[in-house]
Formats: sequence, C-alpha cells, structure tokens
Amino acid sequence: MNPAVSSVVFPFPLLGEPLSLDLVNTRIRKDGAEVDLLDKPAALTAWLAAESDRHPCSGHATMADLEAVRAIRDAIAALLAARREGKRPPTKALRTVNDVLSTSAPAMKLIWTSAGLRPKPHAAARKRDALLHALAMDAAKLLTGPQAELLRVCEHPDCVLQFLALDRRRRWCSASVCGNRARVARHYRLHRADA
Repeated sequence: MNPAVSSVVFPFPLLGEPLSLDLVNTRIRKDGAEVDLLDKPAALTAWLAAESDRHPCSGHATMADLEAVRAIRDAIAALLAARREGKRPPTKALRTVNDVLSTSAPAMKLIWTSAGLRPKPHAAARKRDALLHALAMDAAKLLTGPQAELLRVCEHPDCVLQFLALDRRRRWCSASVCGNRARVARHYRLHRADA
C-alpha cells in the first residue's frame, strides 16, 4: 500500500464492532439490492482510515489489496453465518482464514504517535499481510470466544449488518436507523388497518 492517505470520504453504516464484523458490514443491502461498499481501492483506503486505530495498515490501497481484503471478508462472513446457524463452516472459507492464520505473524514494532503507542509492521513485513493477519486473528477470537454467542444480524428485513448484542434485548444494528424504520412501519400498518 502506498504511504499517502485518501481524502475521499465513504459512509460506513456501522463501525465500532469487532474489526472483522466491521469488515463484513462493508457489504450492505440498500433498496433491496446488495451493495459492496468496498467496490474500489479508494473505498478500502477510506475504510482503513476509518478503522486506523485497530489495524497496522495505512496509505492508499491497491487493487490487489482490495481483492485480498474482499476474499478474507467473504470467508469471515461465511464463517460467521455458519457459527450463528450452528452449522459446519464451508471448507473453502475455513481454508482461506486458516491460510492467513498459518502464515507467521508479521514482524511488528511499536511506534509512538500523537494517539499513543501503535503497532507498525516491520519494514520487511508486507502491510497487506499484516492487515489480513489482523483481520483473521480478530475473526478467530470472535468465533471461538465467549462473544460468539452474542453475534446477531439486524432484524430489519432490508438490513444485513451484524453486531454483538452486548445487551441481549438489542435487535437492530442501530436503534435510531433500523429500529426507527421498524417503528414507523409498524405505526403505518396499525393506522392503515384502522382506516
């Protein structure tokens, strides 16, 4: 990845979940159609900037970076779906994540920034490998840890975003967006039935 930072701003609807969930949430549904928010390298650059405090990568993404990140995203999404459904994970998805996990962790060093200590890939390590490793490790911890029981998909019928339901009553990715849309639709149905 190149050292420059993108000035393009992309809207990512749900950030702040575990890093691997945030990555999976870059594929959304809008007006009934699947939309890939990581449709070009500039979009990946923007996502990396939005998540900059949680991974070791910076700079402009290349098409090869985008393809690698989308491949790990698809594999993680398949593993998450299998975990939620209590099914055996697809062999290809498991192999993709395991291939990344089986490579030795990239050499890292700590650097001091205005935000405090940060991990940085050693110059000999490829930044893309460090990013893929961080994403795969996050997914492995999520899938095998106690939070795996908290994995949820938003209950709004036109939303595919995933989250950890730390509050077991949580049903929506965002109460102010999907929760509100559901309340408005319910209100409309009730009042239309009364008319």
